[in-house]
Amino acid sequence: MIVLAQTGRKVLPGEEVAIAEEYMSGEGTYEQDGKIYASAVGELDLDPKEKLVKVVLDNPPIVLSEGDVILGEITDAKPAMAIVNIVAQEGRDRAVSSETLASIHVSKLSSSYVEDSGDVMRPGDIIRATVIQAEPSVQLSTAGPHFGVVRALCGRCRSPLEKKGRSLYCEKCDRSENRKLADDYRSFVE
Repeated sequence: MIVLAQTGRKVLPGEEVAIAEEYMSGEGTYEQDGKIYASAVGELDLDPKEKLVKVVLDNPPIVLSEGDVILGEITDAKPAMAIVNIVAQEGRDRAVSSETLASIHVSKLSSSYVEDSGDVMRPGDIIRATVIQAEPSVQLSTAGPHFGVVRALCGRCRSPLEKKGRSLYCEKCDRSENRKLADDYRSFVE
């Protein structure tokens, strides 16, 4: 058996890591002309029992799955749903590589009844939500105290809104607006 590289060693794309007669190509590798090459930067993992070679990525792409917590911007608020552009997965620095367009059905906006999503979310609001479905389309929920709007601007003058009681207040316009707020509204740290 010829082993070209050892488990745990850093490899670069295009680097030959094994021979196809001895191992099967796994994640982060590809086979060409009887040889297996690394397709990404990472740590080599040779599994002699399964006869599988793979490269564990140093900085894997973010693919959303159920239960992930995301940050997003409301792009539209229709009566039955809010449309969200996913900006990031909370706690991760890398951009999301899977679908970034999502929706929140009006029934998933809050634990209490909401008639129209535009009553509690507006375009431009930054929200925290949880992924409740990742395939075939991304569906989110902001039900629960830690989920909802974390930053909002006045619908009239676009000044930042301050929390006053259970609603938001614009000092410039001297008016209040309602949102489904996260428990850390405006104290949220990105």
